[in-house]
Parts: sequence; structure tokens; C-alpha cells
Amino acid sequence: MANGKHGGRRPQPQHRKTKGGPSRHDKRARLGRRNSARRRTTKASVPLAGCVAKLVMSMSALLDVRVGFRLSILFAGALLATGRRTASRWFAAAGVGDDWDRFYDVLSTMGRKSATLMTPLLSHIVRKFGPEEGGHWTVAIDDSPTSRFGPCVEAANIHHNPTPGPGDGPWLYGHCWVCLAAIVRHPLFGAIALPLLSSLYVREADVGPLQQRHGWQFRTKHELALKLCQEVMMRLRAMRSLARVLVTFDGAYAAKSLVQSLMKEGAMVVARIRRDAKLFDLPVRKEGQRGRPRKYGVNRISLAKRAAHRDGWQTIQYSSRGIMTEARYKSFLATTELAGGQVRVVLLKHSSGNWAAFMGTDPAMSVETILEATSNRWAIEENFHDVKEVWGAGEQQVRNIWSNVACWNICTWLYSMVELACWDEPVEKLVDRSSRPWDNPDRRPSHADRRRRIIRQMLREKFFGDQATGPDETKMREHLEHLLTLAV
Repeated sequence: MANGKHGGRRPQPQHRKTKGGPSRHDKRARLGRRNSARRRTTKASVPLAGCVAKLVMSMSALLDVRVGFRLSILFAGALLATGRRTASRWFAAAGVGDDWDRFYDVLSTMGRKSATLMTPLLSHIVRKFGPEEGGHWTVAIDDSPTSRFGPCVEAANIHHNPTPGPGDGPWLYGHCWVCLAAIVRHPLFGAIALPLLSSLYVREADVGPLQQRHGWQFRTKHELALKLCQEVMMRLRAMRSLARVLVTFDGAYAAKSLVQSLMKEGAMVVARIRRDAKLFDLPVRKEGQRGRPRKYGVNRISLAKRAAHRDGWQTIQYSSRGIMTEARYKSFLATTELAGGQVRVVLLKHSSGNWAAFMGTDPAMSVETILEATSNRWAIEENFHDVKEVWGAGEQQVRNIWSNVACWNICTWLYSMVELACWDEPVEKLVDRSSRPWDNPDRRPSHADRRRRIIRQMLREKFFGDQATGPDETKMREHLEHLLTLAV
């Protein structure tokens, strides 16, 4: 018998088949019997503080008053939780009592209304970073997977793993998220990505049951990216922001359907293009020629040949993620079906001798703007790393599809809120390395340092605020017990 060849695709894990009877976690019968001894959680054991508290309060006002108050409790628990950040760990850190099931319901509600709940965060960014006249907003789009395991996890399936570790393969079982983030420039730390809104990509093979249960519609990643941009641009116009929007993404999203749709919305697009991209020269109209003018030229442009030619390279200095960098480039105008007309193409030569090609849909766009947008796009990759490592995105262990959407967005919103709350703080307040003499004192504070800064502020206001009228031994003991609960 011939040996069977193993394919490169990782097989889907086979879970234990569940019985056809009702779930042992079904709460309908329990909710039908009113429990007078049931305790209702009205506030977090350690409330939010500062800028984060104001933003979450604005989000709460967009929900029904009967459930909106639970948002601040959820966010406080997500901030304080340690270890494996499951949803139940959030509830325990926030001090949720007998009504824990209501918080799972709130997660489902938040998932359905995530686009609306994003509005206060976007409004704060507009007030703080609104570009000057003639400027533009820069937003980045990319997707990232989160690993899941277990039966009955809605919308989970096999996705490509972009960063496999030593024990991982090229595929993983879980969810895939398409994220839109605003790129803003910090005066000390360079470009920082502030996530605004994310959508869950569901493979077409898994849409059937979700359509019957939740009315879910299949959308490709390009369609999800377009919908995210339309949501943000619509709200920017409602906030009377007159600045244009520059959308940047990698080559996987450089598709005709997405690029031309964004251009119709009035956005500029900067993207990496393939080395064998189908480009043509500019059309030439002869004098007295009749008929409609040509969109594309006749002669095909070979990027490889242009990059291999030693003549024509120029030197430029531009800001690459906050650091002035010198690079060699070639720039020229071309026509392509990706944009339906003229684009500016930039060939960038790296120090290793390799080169990459980028495209800007506005022919008047400067080379510096294109190179800065492509280099600053990497900030969203840093965001994905911190959201998973610091906030534990993907670890919440919820099965409902809308609850999964809410958990991912909560983690990304907390990332943005913490960055905004610490934006104007001096480095000395963000991190204290006096106990670590081996550490580099000039190292940039990490996002985990900023998160600890917010947590210390919350604990300080809670513990010392209760002692304002005088020492209370009972309260001090309660606070110390809660601290031990958070630490262990």
C-alpha cells in the first residue's frame, strides 16, 4: 500500500459529541423561580478611575439603563483580572455576586451594539488628535486570529496562523478578527495604534447555522474591512471632522473591490503591492483623436526591471514610527485596475538590498506620506501582540458568537483607553525601575507598564478614599483581603 501523504493543512479537532438533551447549564428554569436572597451587583469592588471611567460611563449611557450600569463593572474586572483572563475571572475580580449570569447577557448585548459603543472613544480621539487644516486621519486595517478549543464554540474554525511558535503549526483552530485602528503619533514614542472597532470573520462553511440562529450574513475580509471603514467615516462626518481619511493595509487587502470602494467613499489608500502587479504607463491621447480617453496605458510596467536598474534611485529622509530614517527610493506614476486609474508607485530599497513596492491612490500624494503610512501601519501588529499578551484576548471562554465579539472589543477598547489615559503622563510616572537595576532606565515604557499605572490609580483611590474620615480597621481588613484575592 502506498504511503499516504500528509497535507499541510491542520485537521480540525474532533470534540466529544454532546447528548441531544437539554444543556445542564440551561438557566431558564432557574430564572423562572424568583429568588429573594439573590444578591444584585451594583458596582465594582474597585471602581474605575480617571479617563477610563469617563469613557466607560459614556458608553454605558448608550445602553438601556437597566443593563448599562454593568459596563463599568465589566471593564473594572477586565482591568484587574490576572492569570488566565476568562470571563469568569473578570467577574471575580470585579466582585460580581449571584447575578453573574446577567453579565453574560450584557456581553451578548455589547457584541450586537459594538459599533454604537465605539462612538465615545472615537469622539475623544477626535477632540484630542483632530488634524489641522489640510491634514488627514490615518487608519490601519489588518486581521489576527485567536486560538480556541472546546465544543460548541460558535464560528470557530481553522484559520491561517501568521506567527507560529516552536510548537505551533501553520494553522490554528479558533476565531479570526478584522480590526480597524486609528494611527496617532506620540511625541516621545512614535506611532501608536488605537483600536476602534473589530468584526469577526466567519468562513462561509460555518454561516448556515449562525444565519438561522442569529441572522448572520457571510462577508469576506475585504467586505468586513469596507464596512468598518464606512462605520468610522460616517461617525467622523457626524462629528464634523473635515479631514480626509487615509487607509493603509498590507498586500492581502490590496484588492480591486476594496480599494475602489474606499475611493468612492472619499478615502485615500496606501497599500503594499505585489512585485508582479499589473501596472501600465500613462495613456497618451493624440491630437484630434476621437472617442473616450483611455484609462490605462498600452505599455506594461515591470517593477522588477525598474528596481534592478541602477539609475534613478533617490535618497529621502522620513519619519519611520517616530525615528528619522534615510532610505533610497524610486517613484513614478502608473495606471492600474486596482484603483481604476492613476496611482503613485514607490519602490523602496532596504538596507539588505531587497526592495518592496507601495501604491498611493492619490497621484498628488508625496513619497514621504506614502512611506510614513506604510511604516506606521506596523503599529497595529504591536497592538495585536499587546491585546493578546497583556489583556488576554481570546481567553474569555465564551461560546455565544456575540459574546465573543464583545470580549474581543472590550480588550481592544481597554488598550486604547489605557493609552489615552497615559498619553500626557511623564515617563517617570509610568514605570519605576528602581528595584530593577539591571534594566535599561531609558527603555520605552511598555503597555503593561501603562496598565499597571491605571490599576494603581484605581486601588489608591479606593483604599485611601475610604480612610479620608479616619482609619477604619474593618475596611482596611476587607481591602487587604481583596488585594490578596487579586494577587493569588
